[in-house]
Amino acid sequence: MTNFSVPDVYYNNDPTSFAFSTAHARWPKIVKGTIADVLLEIESQHNKDAEVVSQAKSILQLLEGLLHDITNDGPIEPFTAILPGLDSYNEVIGSWDSPKTWLTGPWLFTECYMYRKIDSFFKSNSKFQEYDVFNRPKRETFKSSTLGIYELILRYHQLHDQIVAKGAQNLDQESLKLLFEEFVDVSLWGNATDLSLLANATLDDIKAVQGKEARAKSAKNILANDLDQAWSQLLSVPLEKRRVDFVLDNAGFELFTDLVLSLFLLDSQLTSQVVFHCKTRPWMVSDTMIKDYHILIDDLQNPELFPDHLDEVKFFVAQLEKYRESGKFKLVDSEFWTVGLDYQSLSPKDTKHYGAQAFELVKDSSLLIFKGDLNYRKLTGDRKWPRSTPFTTAIENLAKSGLKIFALRTCKADVCAGLAPGKDEELSEFWRSQGNEIGELWCSSGKWAVISFSKGDLQ
Repeated sequence: MTNFSVPDVYYNNDPTSFAFSTAHARWPKIVKGTIADVLLEIESQHNKDAEVVSQAKSILQLLEGLLHDITNDGPIEPFTAILPGLDSYNEVIGSWDSPKTWLTGPWLFTECYMYRKIDSFFKSNSKFQEYDVFNRPKRETFKSSTLGIYELILRYHQLHDQIVAKGAQNLDQESLKLLFEEFVDVSLWGNATDLSLLANATLDDIKAVQGKEARAKSAKNILANDLDQAWSQLLSVPLEKRRVDFVLDNAGFELFTDLVLSLFLLDSQLTSQVVFHCKTRPWMVSDTMIKDYHILIDDLQNPELFPDHLDEVKFFVAQLEKYRESGKFKLVDSEFWTVGLDYQSLSPKDTKHYGAQAFELVKDSSLLIFKGDLNYRKLTGDRKWPRSTPFTTAIENLAKSGLKIFALRTCKADVCAGLAPGKDEELSEFWRSQGNEIGELWCSSGKWAVISFSKGDLQ
């Protein structure tokens, strides 16, 4: 199946990788942010609940210890807490030939370990079982995206009215595909999209020359684009069995763009059901939990936060809730998404670490959309694949798992697959010409993206 031997993973002590700066600079900043959040919680509880304050102070000590361990390159040690999924981390640590430290360990594993470590501090204290230490930044980020939210809601409302007027069954495939591409683009880039095609979209002129030019312009930084394959896969399934799943990335505006794409898919009868797969715990600062959907809905309905376009916002929320109440839109979660393993364990064979459970949740998906950088890293094992490696090679056994994988990823880490031969070298040279010392780090800049598909049927 492969033309390459399986390469090693990225490590935190490689100064030419993005892992190096992440471990040395970003992780301490994140832990300091959690410390600041706990201090705010202590301040808000002053003279209210002595037990909450006492437990918060205990958590604060643990977080300060974690910060010390990271910045002083302490050892990665097994968990002693008894919580779901932690045995997967301990088994990986136990499998190492030699001890690893915070600044020498494998990047993907150590990063996930850090977030489970933070979570374990809160879960081990009775007053903080449901506490989301990242809730404040999640909500602040969403509130800062007001203009983009209004614009997308207005565009969605406009298109919905046109779809209803024409009848979803009467829409032509070319127009639907162009709109599918544009909504996927919005979901891929988030705040970075210019809404080029949606800006003045009508179903009558969506195929006009200016629309095609806008699509070509927005696609220039997408280095590998398997959207046509994903579109064909979606339409190959009878509508009554057609289901689109999202393994989500960030809450806030990105979650909002995923919801806009979902509403379009349901309204236009491109799918009969959408399923969102969420994290079970606060994760990677901004990843989506089920409760984040409900917070987003509440925030949209708060006129102090969104005082304009009240009718369109109300309609948007009503559509989502209508589909959710009917079962056409569902939110589920699984412990699997935060275990210490990559997605090679997304398999019916993994009955120990929730892989079989998660596989059961996604196996009937007609199109399984993995959002964002972390999901892409877990799909590819965060390995040093040559960047011209086919995506179906880089995801190893998943390429023959039967899963219809559609990865939407802006490049913010080292691993990448599916590029044309010579493209990595070309971009590395360009990145150096822009004054960057390490050309290969173009791949972590967030300026480029890949849209990758695997039908899951390789032999």
